[in-house]
Amino acid sequence: MRMQGKTQEQVTQETRGGVCLLWIDNPPVNALGAELRRALSDALTRANADRAIRSIVILAKGRSFPAGADISEFGKPPQAPLLPDLCRQVECSAKPVVAALHGTALGGGLELALAAHARIALSDSQLGLPEVTLGILPGAGGTQRLPRLIGAEQSLRLMLTGRPIAAAEALAMGILDKVVEADLTEAAVTLAMHLFGETPVQTADRRDGMRDAKAYFAAIAAARRAETGAELPGPGRIIDCVEAAQLLPFEQGLAFERAAFAELVVTPEAEALRHVFFAERRARQMVGAKAKPRDVAQVTVVGHGADAVALCKDLLRADYDVTLLERDAEALTKGLEAVAVSLAAEVKSGKLSQGAHDALWERLFPGLPGDDGDAADMVFLTGAYRLPGADVPSVSAAAGAVIVTMGRVGEGGARGVGLVLMPATRNGRLAEVLISPQTLPEAVATLLAVLKRLRRAVIQGQGTGVNAGLSAVFQAALQALEATHGAEAVLALLGRWGMLRDKDRQADGAAAPTGPQDLFGGLAAPVLGALANAGLRMIGEERALRPSDIDLAFIRGHGFARHGGGPMFWAARRGLIVLRDDLTRWADDAPDIWTPAPLLDDLIRQGISLRDLDEA
Repeated sequence: MRMQGKTQEQVTQETRGGVCLLWIDNPPVNALGAELRRALSDALTRANADRAIRSIVILAKGRSFPAGADISEFGKPPQAPLLPDLCRQVECSAKPVVAALHGTALGGGLELALAAHARIALSDSQLGLPEVTLGILPGAGGTQRLPRLIGAEQSLRLMLTGRPIAAAEALAMGILDKVVEADLTEAAVTLAMHLFGETPVQTADRRDGMRDAKAYFAAIAAARRAETGAELPGPGRIIDCVEAAQLLPFEQGLAFERAAFAELVVTPEAEALRHVFFAERRARQMVGAKAKPRDVAQVTVVGHGADAVALCKDLLRADYDVTLLERDAEALTKGLEAVAVSLAAEVKSGKLSQGAHDALWERLFPGLPGDDGDAADMVFLTGAYRLPGADVPSVSAAAGAVIVTMGRVGEGGARGVGLVLMPATRNGRLAEVLISPQTLPEAVATLLAVLKRLRRAVIQGQGTGVNAGLSAVFQAALQALEATHGAEAVLALLGRWGMLRDKDRQADGAAAPTGPQDLFGGLAAPVLGALANAGLRMIGEERALRPSDIDLAFIRGHGFARHGGGPMFWAARRGLIVLRDDLTRWADDAPDIWTPAPLLDDLIRQGISLRDLDEA
């Protein structure tokens, strides 16, 4: 039956032979928001009060067990029951509770499972505690329960990297009690029946991972040494909490963890990381995102430069057949040789096995204009030249842009899409899809599907887009600062931001700074102000969709520190009126980059914030 009442619609109860199944149902990822927490808490209370029920199974509908807490609640007044209290309620249940996991059990979802008395999962499940990537720590008992099960070393590895692990590894560690290939519900019910009549053993009372105190504290010490000079406070507080799990009684350990969580969640770094998290979500909301993509089996790359070679390799690794197209045989030979040399170097260095090399090489084909090979499902023009007939958005070659057409090279118009593939940075690899008013959603959807297989973060723009404008203004602002303050000051700023290039370090002997850095002090404000001003111009001219896309471009595409949030995040925190005053003052030095954008005055006059533009 489905429980009644608005706050209980996200939980469905079912009884099978004395086992109460509590189905979580809060699409798309079953986030543990306030309504769901209330519904689950009420269901647990009723199940414990029902004499016919002998054990409880918590499981989820949809694609996943809860993939985390609802981070949109961070910074807002707390609503009972808090997730730590819900987890404690699960743990203190008088009747055994089994957590049945599928999909991705992450963050608060895994913490909920850790509070259960037994855990079972499908073999393709992923488990993890990624809170560190948001500048915080597991705050619902994760730092206290996980070490009790698997010890300090493995717990710290999971919490400090934030990377998920497969169910098989979680089973080997001791996080899970059983892994099944199929029929999760039936297996969970069977496990729950085996627990009939047993007094539940709370995770709080487990000591499996704490038996070797010497090894436990050695892992703590090693983690502290490795995190010396960390840019963020989160890792250090995670280590403190894992240490507290061994030193303090359980309830005091929970209180220690909660205090550390409360301290971290309000830091500027955590606020910035949450901003970037939501920026990545919003960036998926673009033209063509929900359209049906065409099937793509072959991709043609035009040109033989370094960018084309790198793109060929990426596409081959993504299991596409690739045709390298050039305008004459001599250029084509150079291109094929360049790919061959690059792959051979990877074999020599051990990055690629000979078998994998051979498999990749078999999928690479040569092509010349006029060959049948130019009829690939998708054609990438790498900017070396443009074949006649391609009607595509305006793209700046200086931005590293390429042109994409779906179908034959000569096709364009509604099937023409611009593409900017940014170089890899410490924060990943970014692609910017440039559309025109005539671009069909199907063309965009097809390109997005390819970029997903290439593991590229994606934003969307029009005309010359976002990255070209950011690159130009960024360089102009740095040059203006260098003229006034010297090259060393500029290099120091880039070092704080994590944006020093290898050649800058080698030429000047500069090393990237370690330890916490003030990302916004010193000369940072004029540069960030110039970038924010450029972003406002791009939004006003409809070259960018939203402010957070600009932040995402600067972080993922240019390498700005993720925990800095980006120039638009900085501008929002500074305030638009203060930003306008700053820009007006700086404009005397370089009017082209610091004269306030027309949109800035419009926003101030209408009382519209940058966050309003993000949510529009």
